[in-house]
Amino acid sequence: MTEKIIQDILKIYNEKPHRLEHVIGVRDTAKKLGTIHNCDLRKLEIAALLHDVTKYYTYDEHKRLIESYFPNSAHILKEYNEHIVHAFSGVVIASTVYNVKDTDILDAIMSHTIGRPGMSIYEEIIFVSDYIEPHRTYDSCVKVRKIAFESLTKATYTAIDDSIRFYEKNGGQIPETAYQARLYYKHKLEEPK
Repeated sequence: MTEKIIQDILKIYNEKPHRLEHVIGVRDTAKKLGTIHNCDLRKLEIAALLHDVTKYYTYDEHKRLIESYFPNSAHILKEYNEHIVHAFSGVVIASTVYNVKDTDILDAIMSHTIGRPGMSIYEEIIFVSDYIEPHRTYDSCVKVRKIAFESLTKATYTAIDDSIRFYEKNGGQIPETAYQARLYYKHKLEEPK
C-alpha cells in the first residue's frame, strides 16, 4: 500500500514540489520520533504520506466528502475553516480510496492541523511532525523542533499554544477544539512526574 500511496502523491504534487517536500519531511520526522517512542513506523509513514492528500481540493469537494462520511459533518464544517478541513476529507480518501481502517492512522490524519485533547502517540507525532518538518523555518517551528525530541508533550502544547496566539493576533478562525487541546496539554505538563 505504501508504494501505491507514494506513486499517487508524486502525481498529486507533480506541479507542487514544495508540498511534496513538506510531505516527505513530515514522513521522515514522524519516523524519527516514532523510533524514539517505539511506534509502528509503517502506520506513521502512511499517516504522514496521506495527511495533506486533499490539501488542494476545492471547498465544495471537501464539503461533499465530509458530508458523505461524517455523521457530524455540519459541526465539522462550521467549526473548521477552509484551510484545515482537509484533515477530515483526507480521512475520507484514506479510508475509501486506500482502504485504511486503522484508527491510529485515521485519527492522526484527522488531528494533524490543530490537535485535540487526549491525542494518541500517533496523533501527537504526526501533529508535531507536520509543525516541525525540516522545510519549515518560522520561529515557532524552530523552537518546537528543539523541544520535540526531548518532550513530545511539551512540543505538542507549545505548537498548539503558538498557533492559537498567531491566529488570535491575525484574526483567524480558531476551532474550540484547539482551545480544549491547549488546556488539556497545559494540564498534562503540570502533572507531577
